[in-house]
Amino acid sequence: MSVYFVTGASGCIGGWVVKNLVEAGHRVYALAPHPEKLEKLRLIMKPADIAKIIPVPGDITNPDLLRAVVSLCGAEKIIHLAALQMPFCKANPSMGARVNVEGTINVFEAARAAGIKKVIYSSSTAVYGNIADYPEGEFRHDSPLIPRSFYGVYKQDNEWAAKVYYEEAGISSIAIRPFVVYGPLRDQGMTSTPTSAIKAAVRGEAYEISYGGTAEFQFADDTAKAFVAAAEKDYTGAVVYNLGGGTVSMEQIVAAIEKAAPKAKGLITFKNVPLPFPRHHDTGELAKLVGPVCQTPLEEGIRISAEYFRSALA
Repeated sequence: MSVYFVTGASGCIGGWVVKNLVEAGHRVYALAPHPEKLEKLRLIMKPADIAKIIPVPGDITNPDLLRAVVSLCGAEKIIHLAALQMPFCKANPSMGARVNVEGTINVFEAARAAGIKKVIYSSSTAVYGNIADYPEGEFRHDSPLIPRSFYGVYKQDNEWAAKVYYEEAGISSIAIRPFVVYGPLRDQGMTSTPTSAIKAAVRGEAYEISYGGTAEFQFADDTAKAFVAAAEKDYTGAVVYNLGGGTVSMEQIVAAIEKAAPKAKGLITFKNVPLPFPRHHDTGELAKLVGPVCQTPLEEGIRISAEYFRSALA
């Protein structure tokens, strides 16, 4: 059993990370500016398991608090997932920088003060540019970083800061860049509407997904398992890898939703406007480091998501 300190536990990836850690028998301290929001984890966790989470009231922008609680709780590993999503960073760049950049620095400083030698954190494929920025509209894990949003710039800053912390403080880190994460708890961010569509379909309601085209989709539980695998890997250095997955079209998403909720056939539509992101050429670098990465087939992931929403409604 290990002692984990997790930020962003009430978010999508964070919630699934906590679920995986608790079910594996680990002791989990969860930084929570609003501890009552951890109740949303009832969507995916049993009340008895939620009761095992040790909430730590506090804000990631408070460096003194962060240093104190990380040291006092005896954490051995940190998984840092707290961040403001792209729309929030666009609306308030100053607050976005405080949370996403300063907050990450505070996490590394807390690790330094507590003598923790490895931090696992979430970056984003927003560090890359648009389709026109890359030959043939395709990028790899080592392609140039050309962020086109405040959110992407903040994430790139964190990747470089992590390298400095390794060089100057000996703190190793593994960062993972997810793509379009879907599934229960995914209720924020510009790419979250396919999950909202699953929920609407279960309710028998019409819903229009806000974009179309093709993208790389990853089931939330698979994404969380990748972060946990990274935390359990003995590693020295500071690396960042993309999280691979299957590229699918929005037509496939809608078809899978209708299969999971047949009564919603014809109710789920989408705007035929593709995301501006280039295609990802996955070379499996993360799997080479941490071992096999879970990739739930799209239809299965959407079916499981629908079952969670159906149980919640019941």
